[in-house]
Amino acid sequence: MEKVLERSEVKKEDTWDVESIYSTIDLWQEDYKRCRMAISSLEEQKETFLKNARNFKEFIIQSDQVDRLLEKIYVYASLKNNEDMANTQYQELLGKSENLYQEYSEKLNFVVPYILKEDKKKIESFMEEEEELMPFRHMIEDTLRYQNHHLSEVEEKVIAAYNTVLSSASKTADMLMDADMRFGNILDEDGNEVELTQSNYSTYICSKDRRVRKDAFLKMHQVFGNFKNTLATTLESTVKCNSVTARLKNFDSSLELSLFGNNIPTVLYHNLIRVVHDNLEPLYKYFSVKKKKLGLEEFHLYDGYVSTVLDITKKYSFEEGKQLVLDALSVLGDDYIHVLEKAFADRWIDIYPNRGKTSGAYSSGTYDTKPFVLLNYMGDYSDVSTLAHELGHSMHSYLSNTHNEHTNASYPIFLAEIASTVNELLLSYYMENHADTKEEKLAIINERLDTFKGTIYRQTMFAEFELYMHDAVDKGEVLTAEMLCDKYYELNKLYFGDDVVVDHDIRYEWLRIPHFYRPFYVYQYATGLSIASYIAQNILEGKDGFRNQYLEFLSSGGKDDPLELLKIVDVDLTDTKVLQKSLTMFKETVDTFEQLQS
Repeated sequence: MEKVLERSEVKKEDTWDVESIYSTIDLWQEDYKRCRMAISSLEEQKETFLKNARNFKEFIIQSDQVDRLLEKIYVYASLKNNEDMANTQYQELLGKSENLYQEYSEKLNFVVPYILKEDKKKIESFMEEEEELMPFRHMIEDTLRYQNHHLSEVEEKVIAAYNTVLSSASKTADMLMDADMRFGNILDEDGNEVELTQSNYSTYICSKDRRVRKDAFLKMHQVFGNFKNTLATTLESTVKCNSVTARLKNFDSSLELSLFGNNIPTVLYHNLIRVVHDNLEPLYKYFSVKKKKLGLEEFHLYDGYVSTVLDITKKYSFEEGKQLVLDALSVLGDDYIHVLEKAFADRWIDIYPNRGKTSGAYSSGTYDTKPFVLLNYMGDYSDVSTLAHELGHSMHSYLSNTHNEHTNASYPIFLAEIASTVNELLLSYYMENHADTKEEKLAIINERLDTFKGTIYRQTMFAEFELYMHDAVDKGEVLTAEMLCDKYYELNKLYFGDDVVVDHDIRYEWLRIPHFYRPFYVYQYATGLSIASYIAQNILEGKDGFRNQYLEFLSSGGKDDPLELLKIVDVDLTDTKVLQKSLTMFKETVDTFEQLQS
């Protein structure tokens, strides 16, 4: 067993170069003080910043400068804290930066309401009069979209205050699920008694031992079923809050309210559900292939997660993983690879675990820093895939920051997972094509199929369930536990098909899905993978000029609405071409998987 290193024992070349942000904490403290003064200065302009075009311009430019500085202050503190969560000095820096964000939010909360109270033509005239406002045009126009959905200052404050109270329902659910609920014990594959938790459930539901995965499935969902009325009530509170807000702000539905921020038409949401419904047969076939391979007379829901192929036990050193990523992504061209090599050489990446380091992986940075990557690299294939994924985020950020002013550099959440998923897919296809054995190729394909199953099909099922809940409340219906359980069971029957035994206890699975407390978010997982699949396929097929289109998309940041930016890569989500093509890719992969296993 390898020793867990202290942070001080990790080689410098294996850590990220956070000191490039601030070489000393004293310099961070200086910027912290400067930022607080700048926030107060902006607050003092409350009654004058809309007086004329010049005042407005100076206020917007100063606000942008404060945003940049605040981001830099926060990211440094966050990264240092994540290096060693037990370091009290870094805890203090992070706490101070979070408090500074709160102060900024409270002191500048007048800006949007004041802009929306003004005549739209007046704000537009400011932009025509002051050329320096041109980089801020999209941001300002995006703010003005809310004029028909904005109430008086007092009304907005009341709604915000009540939303804060009502949003506590999700905290109640989190506390119940994470702290208070107990799921009892099961016997693991070796016959040892172990406590079942939400954390280790994902391990046991994938067990090769059918008894283990069945016991885990039944015990987990039966316990949730015991709390169905309480959790139905907390979820209904969230749904009602969204519905009331939509009605007060003059939206036609909760769905329209939730999609308005990204300027997404509701037809996109409905298209996703419809196209997935039209392409359920390949999913049914996938389950049929798994059933046959596992040699089961009946295929239950708890059999859906176990792999039918050997796990990839091969280990990859970081240098080997790095080279695989570079080779797999070489199809993106020399310029892309040159920046990737810069990422490795210039210490964007914090590679290995150390005592106190935060778990998981992410990409994080600001306009004025490197787009850093945190890993906990252990050498599994999943770690290589994670490296490709996080570098996709960082490359998106790097190209966006390089080609845009600060105000337009940050890309919207709706687009955030595309670049990372493209990288994952390119690596997956590369590994499939360069597999040493049939078993290794099958393992790669199996992982990709499970990604499609879990991200497009499963998240769309969640999205359809969400739509049912919110539409019901918008119509004035009361959500009951039985009503929701029945609908969720019905959806599972539809998505899994007649050849799968849809176990009764799946009725309670919706109770443990935390994303339902963030209305209409999960559909973005499905659309993101669909778009990424379309992009990866066009790149691998060498579609003329497409690679340059993709790099242009990555370089566009957030200078326009998401659907407009996607047109750069020939993606129009108001039709169904891209969604259909991704599911055709899934079908073809299922066929290949079946042929290889025969």
